[in-house]
Amino acid sequence: MKTFLQYLGETQKTYEFKVKIANIDPKDHIESLKTTLAAYAVESISTPKRLPIMENNIDFPTMKNCEIHVFELALKYPVNASQLRELIAERIKTPLNQVFVVPAGHPEELWRNNEGELREYVQGEDVLTKPLPEATAEQKSAGKAYAEKETILKELNKTPKFEIAGSDSTDPKTLNDVPTGELSPMGSTKNKIPSAVKGR
Repeated sequence: MKTFLQYLGETQKTYEFKVKIANIDPKDHIESLKTTLAAYAVESISTPKRLPIMENNIDFPTMKNCEIHVFELALKYPVNASQLRELIAERIKTPLNQVFVVPAGHPEELWRNNEGELREYVQGEDVLTKPLPEATAEQKSAGKAYAEKETILKELNKTPKFEIAGSDSTDPKTLNDVPTGELSPMGSTKNKIPSAVKGR
C-alpha cells in the first residue's frame, strides 16, 4: 500500500510557462525574479536565450526590429499567465507590452512553432453532415420501451427502497403539540439590575 507522501508526490503538478521579453536582457534580473516568484515555489528558471531579430514579431506587434529574449519557467503553485506577466513587468521595471507570457504546451504556441497535431479542414469531414450510426439492439429496445409516456411514469411512481432512521411512529409530533407556558418569552420577566457601588 502506498503512503500518503507517495500519493502526494504523484499528484504534485508543475505549472510551466514560456516568457518572452523585448529589448531588455533578463539575465541581470534572474535572481530578483526568483525572489519575486518565491511565493509560487519556483522549481526552475532556464537561462535566457536571445532570438534572431525580426522586423515584425507576432508577440510584440507594436514593436519593430526588437531584440527578444526567451526563457522557460516552472512553478509548483498555480498562477495564470496574466498575473505572471504583471509580476515580471513590475520586477524588471518595464511596460507590459514588452513582456509576453504563455503556458507551455499552449495550442497557439505549438501552432506557431509547427509542433503538435495540426489539422486541416477536409470537405465532408463535418460531424453534422455525417449520418447517425446504426442503433444497437439494446438501444432499439430501450427506444420502444420509453416511446410511451406511461412507461416512464410507472418507473417514477415506484416506491424508492430505502430505510428511514428513527421510530416508525405513525403519530408524529409537531411544535403545535408541545405544551406552551403561561408567560410570554418577551418582556414577562425583568433582569435584575445591580446597584451602583458608591466611591470611596
